[in-house]
Formats: sequence, structure tokens, C-alpha cells
Amino acid sequence: MSARPVQRRLAAILVADVVNYSRMMGRDEVSTLRRLQGVLREVINPCIAARSGRVVKTTGDGVLAEFASAVEAVAAAVDIQRLLGKRDVEPASGSAVVLRIGINLGDIIIEGGDVFGDGVNIAARLEAMCQPGGLCISAAIRDQVHDKLPLDFADLGEHSLKNIARPVWIFALTQEGIATIPALPPGVRRARPPKPGTTQRGRVGMLVLAMSVAAAAIAGGVVWQVRPWQSQPRTTPTGRRLAIAVLPFRTPDSDAANGYLEDGLTVDIISALGRFHDLTVISPASVMPYKGKPATPSELGRDLKVGYVVEGSVRRFPDQVRISIGLTDTTTGRLLWSENYNEAPQNITVLQDQITRRIAGTLELRVSSVELANVRTKPPNDLEAYQLVLRARDLIQRETRTANVQARALLQQAIARDPGYAPAYTYLAESYLYAGNLGWTPDVGEVFARAVTLARKAIELDDLDAGGHDMLGVALNFLGDNDRALAELNRAITLNASDAVGYSALLLVLVSRGDLTAALAAGETLSQIQPRLPVVDGFHLGLAYLLSNRPKDALWVLEPAHERNRSNPFVNAVMAATYAELGRKTEAAERSASVLQTSPGFSAASFGSLLHDPAQRAHLMTLLTQAGL
Repeated sequence: MSARPVQRRLAAILVADVVNYSRMMGRDEVSTLRRLQGVLREVINPCIAARSGRVVKTTGDGVLAEFASAVEAVAAAVDIQRLLGKRDVEPASGSAVVLRIGINLGDIIIEGGDVFGDGVNIAARLEAMCQPGGLCISAAIRDQVHDKLPLDFADLGEHSLKNIARPVWIFALTQEGIATIPALPPGVRRARPPKPGTTQRGRVGMLVLAMSVAAAAIAGGVVWQVRPWQSQPRTTPTGRRLAIAVLPFRTPDSDAANGYLEDGLTVDIISALGRFHDLTVISPASVMPYKGKPATPSELGRDLKVGYVVEGSVRRFPDQVRISIGLTDTTTGRLLWSENYNEAPQNITVLQDQITRRIAGTLELRVSSVELANVRTKPPNDLEAYQLVLRARDLIQRETRTANVQARALLQQAIARDPGYAPAYTYLAESYLYAGNLGWTPDVGEVFARAVTLARKAIELDDLDAGGHDMLGVALNFLGDNDRALAELNRAITLNASDAVGYSALLLVLVSRGDLTAALAAGETLSQIQPRLPVVDGFHLGLAYLLSNRPKDALWVLEPAHERNRSNPFVNAVMAATYAELGRKTEAAERSASVLQTSPGFSAASFGSLLHDPAQRAHLMTLLTQAGL
């Protein structure tokens, strides 16, 4: 006889417990029992029912309830504590019923009307940590309610709870704080104020767009067909842009051989922060030039076009790593938050998660519990594997054949030490992509196929890591499978909204496919993340503008790329075509001459073979011919 399938669902779990229950029963059992029954009948049950909750069970001194909504669960808890505070005005007498309440959002198992699982156990542990008359909630709950209810939670930090595998970040409300909260009618939540100039019709339109985006995501549709708004700067509720730069971590050591640790920490925090969709994070390539170079917050804000800057330092000792970090407002120069950490080397990955959460919390981002959960990458089981990957990553970025071979050897060692560490496979895939793209191998198809295999292994180990999807998308695109490449790259930027690698590859794929509107959206978003666009991205974005009949915008992108590499034949060719479109014949001829000087065998037909759309190919060939190519 087969076992029944386990029933699970996501729920907000509320656990309430009576303070000093044993003492009260020892003093007067009958009176205590009557008081508890009255509180349950007149306060707890009505408050839970009014918020669409369900009382799962009651014990002699407690209540367990579940809610479909985290907001309603917290509102019910606040209602209960406020009413009890008014009901028992003299709790010091020892006869008042005072509750502790803990709430957690988690997966639960349903069996015979009862509920079980870590989601329930964590709520019970939170209740035990709560002050009498107060409320403790997990970070997952707080992220759902902090912009929907007028509640000011105290951040208690991360705690290890008994019999719970992972630490839990805890927030709290005191009895005094609850007493000052205005009453919330049943089912009514605080509405966000409309943006200035937003009409009711405009808000409905925004809601329809949001529903369309959600529907497309659920259906697995192409994200860029419904995300043109991504190209607009993200802003705070007050209209300030939420853009942030994490500068390279400093070290007082002069030992350059260990610089990979500081750079690795910088890149990992950038990657983790990029998963918050309300935040634009400047790419590693754009911040690394500031390593070791002093700059004021206002200069950084102007140059990188950011509102906030994260700066930090790392100092290594034999038995610990000391990390200092601060968050500064570039407009005012005011330090918003700073903290020092002293950790054992093996705790660095956990520390990155803490830092990321603190930065996000300081900026008051509206982040869903799913996105917050995604910030936590799967840490390596072996610290040596992590350090090997950091060293390899540094070598890959040098873009030399020797360094690439050395990086590959380090990554293979990391995999041997920890076969379950996904980033090792991701960067090994990247090393093969570099080898194939830069001509360091006689069999390009074979190394791209190997990169596909490695990227798929990385995704199998950690599907929430954008890097694996980036590498798979790039490799599939090189192999000519544009449709699957597009799907993987969209998955990557869904996981990491500030993934410069993903947007760069997406820009190339979309230009090749002829989807110019989506390509421009991807390129403009990339230019927010990476204000100083690499030459290759400037070339692709400039080409997209040119083919979209926006030659002036094309020049605006191409000219900086040309300044960084004046002999690049691809940039010169598109600039020549752009000048021809604008009727600037002399400049078109100059750029054409530069192309022929570096590439005497240049062919307009071959150059246009990048494009799948015959009409776009013909248009580009016409402009190149007019320019003298």
C-alpha cells in the first residue's frame, strides 16, 4: 500500500505563548483557566479570524495559527497585543494575561489539520526570544510587511536557534512600541502614497503592466518583450535613484599575491546586491579602476552616476579576517552605516550575506522574501576550494593564454576538493569560452561544447546562481542556438538584475536577432550598471541605435568606444556607416580609411552577416558602401 503524498504549502505561522503560565496556574488554577478562556474567546480568536487566519490548535498556555498573508499575520499579532494591553491595565499584579508572539514565513507540512516543519519550529523559537507583550518576526516576514504596515521593527541581527540548521535574522516590536501604533481596521493595510502627478488611471495602467510582466514570467515568455521599463533608473519612494557602487576592498598588506581575496569579496558582494531588483549595482569592471585611487563621495557619485558608495578594507591575521565596511550617501557625503567584522576565514561566505543584508536594509529596499532568500549563494564545503576559485577568477580576467591555462588548473583542483561547488564549474566554463573566443584552441566548437557541459553542471548544483546561466547563454549563442541562449540569459538577469555579463551577452543576441527595441533596452540598462561601457558593448549598442534610425544616439555611444580603442575595425566601420547616414562624408571617409588600414580585406557583406534580418543587413551594407567600404 503506497504512502499518501505529503501536503505542503507556504504559510505565515503565528505562535503565541502566555508569560509566567506555570506561576499563574500554581497560584490559582481555576481563575487562570477562566481568564485564558476569556482571552482566547474575546481577543485571540476574533483577531485571527478578522485577518483571515486559522487557529490550528491551542494548548494550555499557547496558540498556533496560520495565515496565507504575512501582512495579515503581523496585523493580527499587533491587534492581539494592543487589545490585551488595554484589557489588563495592571500586569504587575501577576494576574494579567501577557503573551509573547513569534511569526515566521516558511514551508509547512499539513497532516490531519495540524502543521509541522521548520516553518513552525522557527516561529516557536522566535516566540521564546520575544519580550513580554511584544512580537518577534523572521526576516522573511519583515521583508513582506515593512512597506505595507506602519511598524518600526528593531533589528536584532542574526541568531542561531536551537535545532534550526541555519541562522535566522530577527526583528522585534516591544509592548511600548505596539501601544503607539494606530489601530488598523480588519483587512486594511497602509496604502503607499501615489507618485507626484500619477493619476488613478495611471496607477491602473501600472498595475496592468505589472500583471503582464508577472504573467509572462510565469509562462516562461521572453522577458525583454515586456520589460522596456528596466531601462529607466530605479528610484526610491522619494524619487532618488537607487544606484550603488561597491568599491574594491582595500588592504594594508603590500602582498599583491593575496589581492584575490579582496577582489573576490568585492565581486561577490556586487553579485549578491545585484539580485535585488530595486537596486542598480555598478559592475565590477567599472569599479576596479578605482582600486587604490582616492576619490571623494561626490566625485564617485558624479563619475559613476550613483547615489551610494560602499567602501571597505580587509586585514588578514593568522586566525581571523577583519573586515571594515561603510555605506556613504554621495550627495551629502554622510556616512549612513558602518560596521567592523572579525571572523574566522571559513566564515567569509556567511559574512558576505550579512553585509549584503545590512546594505539593503539601510537603503530600505522593497525586496520580496524570495529575492532575499536568493541573496544567499550556496557556500563551499571546503574553504580551500573557495580560495582556489578566487585566484582562478583573477587569472581569467587577465585575458592571456598563460593565465587562462593556470586558471583552469586551479579550477580543476577546486572541483576535486569540492565537487558540489557551482562557481568552480561556472568559471571553468568561462575559461573555455575565453579560449575559444580568443583563438587559443584549434577546435573552437569543442571548447564551446565543453563550456556548455560545465555551465549546465553549475546550474544543476545551484540554479539560483546567475553566473551559470550567463555562461550557458554565451556558449549556446556561440554555437548558434540563439533561442535557448536568450532563455538562459533572461533567466540570469531575472536572478541578478545588475548582471553586467548577462546584459552584455543579451545585447549581442538581441542585435543579431534583429529585435532592436529589446536590444536598446538591454544596452541602456547595461550602461546604467557599467557607465564606462567596454568597447565591444559600445559597438553592439551603437549598431542597434544605427539600425533603429537613431544615428546621433549611435555616435554618442560609439565615440567613447573609439577613444578607448582607435584602431578597432568594428567600431570604425559602424562609425563610418553612421557618419554616412548623417551626411558627414569627410568623417565617414576617415573612419573607412582606418578600417581598411587595419583590415585590408574588409567585406561589407561579411560584416553584416552578424544580422539575421535581411532588411537590416541590406540597410547596413548600403550605409557602409556610401561610406567607402
